[in-house]
Amino acid sequence: MDEQPLYNSKIIRIFVSLLEKKYPQVDVPELLRYAEITPFELSDEGHWLTQRQVDRFHTRMTQMVGSDIAREGGRHAASAGAHGMMMKYTFGLIGPVNTLLAIGKCSGHFSRSATYDATKLADNKVEITAVPHEGVEEQPYQCENRIGIFEAVVMLFNYEPPEIEHPECIFQGGECCRYIVSWNKKLYASVRSARNRLLPLALIVYALLQHFWQVGHLVEFLTSLAFFALGTSYFAQRLETREIETALAQVKESTEQVLAQMGVNYNNARMVNEVGQALSRQTGIDQVLDSVVQVIEKRLGYDRAVIMLADARKSRLTFRTGYGYTDAQRDALINASFDLTAADGRGIFVTCFRNNQSRFVSDFAEVAHLHTPRSLVMSQELEARSFICCPIACDGEVFGILAVDNKKSQRPLMQSDLSLLTGIAPVIGMSLRNAIYLERERRMSEQIRQSQKMESVGVLAGGIAHDFNNLLTGMMGFVALAQMNMKRDDPAQGYLEQVLSAAERAASLTQGLLAFSRKQVNHPEPVNLNQVIENLRKLLSRLVTFRITLQFDLWPEKLAVVADSSQIDQVITNLVNNARDAMPDGGTLTIGTGMMEMNDEWIDSRGYGRPGSYAVLTVSDTGTGIDEATRAHVLEPFFTTKEVGKGSGLGLAIVYGIVKQHEGYVEIDSTPGVGTTLNVYLPLLTGAAAAGIPDLPGADAQGEGDRPFNRPGNRPISP
Repeated sequence: MDEQPLYNSKIIRIFVSLLEKKYPQVDVPELLRYAEITPFELSDEGHWLTQRQVDRFHTRMTQMVGSDIAREGGRHAASAGAHGMMMKYTFGLIGPVNTLLAIGKCSGHFSRSATYDATKLADNKVEITAVPHEGVEEQPYQCENRIGIFEAVVMLFNYEPPEIEHPECIFQGGECCRYIVSWNKKLYASVRSARNRLLPLALIVYALLQHFWQVGHLVEFLTSLAFFALGTSYFAQRLETREIETALAQVKESTEQVLAQMGVNYNNARMVNEVGQALSRQTGIDQVLDSVVQVIEKRLGYDRAVIMLADARKSRLTFRTGYGYTDAQRDALINASFDLTAADGRGIFVTCFRNNQSRFVSDFAEVAHLHTPRSLVMSQELEARSFICCPIACDGEVFGILAVDNKKSQRPLMQSDLSLLTGIAPVIGMSLRNAIYLERERRMSEQIRQSQKMESVGVLAGGIAHDFNNLLTGMMGFVALAQMNMKRDDPAQGYLEQVLSAAERAASLTQGLLAFSRKQVNHPEPVNLNQVIENLRKLLSRLVTFRITLQFDLWPEKLAVVADSSQIDQVITNLVNNARDAMPDGGTLTIGTGMMEMNDEWIDSRGYGRPGSYAVLTVSDTGTGIDEATRAHVLEPFFTTKEVGKGSGLGLAIVYGIVKQHEGYVEIDSTPGVGTTLNVYLPLLTGAAAAGIPDLPGADAQGEGDRPFNRPGNRPISP
């Protein structure tokens, strides 16, 4: 769990801001290097850090400062130089109570290490509990940091630092960390409270004076009292309106930034799609590379880009195409070549190619010692300083590298640039392989184009779903605020409930899109695929109608795979639901498992796959079947052949996303009028890795509705 991304870079960036402002003696670059955090990771709000990285950062920071400033770092989040989008979003919730109550939803933007829950105790008092997720080992400083953040949330609204009680702590034997946050009320609330106390008190005093001593004039007194009530009410309302206007201004600004980011995401998704479309129309290597360069220059706007490819023996890396370089620099690139066979080669291009791993260089001077004198001379000619280098690869085979930089504009490169280019490079690799093996791999090229399309749709769907989820969170929060200020019998309550219901349905759809785009969190562990199916047997029997015969055809030996059982459950139930709907008049639905060796011949015939042992999950029906044209689209999100209102079109798209996230493959074989068979291939654990996984209890006994397993030996399964 130490290597799982758990904490957003914004948390560490707040500490860096505090160090630069209050502790200038701290060497921040050295601190980040010790924590193994690069500057571009820190500058990107979309980057997440591991428990190990934040622990190393805190340990070294404490040594450099001389004391633990975890709580101070949390409070620094309220400063003008550190709050950023956090403050704007928080202001959008209007008030510390609502902000702290929404901590459970908002915490996912900053930390994935714990589950938060908040309860309102009073208008100025909230109880918050934090329960770390299983496998996460937080440290005491993170508890102190949380206290500082809670203080910061209240202080964001110009309150004095709140009082925080901590009656239960996991680091003192508690089951969770529990915090009670309370603070003094705002001036307008105090004015209203004083008004509400003084008015009845004044009436009582006047009544006593009038009754016992006949003192006072009723008309004058009531007039004065009315003016006092109106004056205090107006004053309090003005103060509250000023607070709300400030908050709404912050909401407007943050909304504009969110919309701008959505535009960037959409533009990137279109760019990826254009790369796929442009490459799918080309047949030669040079045509493919020219199209890539044109799209990158047009859509991404990097000042310079270069593509270098390896020769057939993968011994040398040479220039193929690029843009943005002067004639002299282009000649230097053309005349240069990098030796891929040298055992001691440690240059950026060589290691990127060898390790099939993207590299970000913030300053070439920091890695100059890794390069040969000849490479250093060329870097001087190119005036290289900060650049990104990505391997162009396909299915583990590396063809070359893609490098970009911003020499003229000096626009800083960030983690988002690295992520985007890392996503594009495999698409280039696919097209290169298609161009190299076009005559021999005609069928393969068709599969690659389909894969590119699905990847492009996945990028678009994932980006839109993520941003749409953020908008839905804001919508639901404002609806909840509106309901809190309404009476239960208010007619508008019904309309707001409809808005919430629609928003929840939209959130469910976005979760499906995130599953398709492989952005949902999974928890893989070694499991027996047969056991997963056995655990679902009763549920699956209830999913089918009495007209459908459900049969199980399980491999007699255990099938060990690394998978998230809950997601595999989702795959199986979605496939069974689809098979059931394809047999409205009844039929036979068979769920089977098996194993196979995916060899080169199998891969060549289909255009995808990776050699090795695989567990196979098969779901077959005797339903209506689907034709070739429909089969080409069934894995796309929102594609459905069902009537309007009877299907979302996300079932098979979710299956595809989950299987791809498990590094597996989906294959569909269908004949109209005969039925459909869908095979899911998951990498199989063998040898010592599978030894600790138990066999299926009573594997020799056939359950009700089972057919005897009749696949001989260990041969590949025919789809």
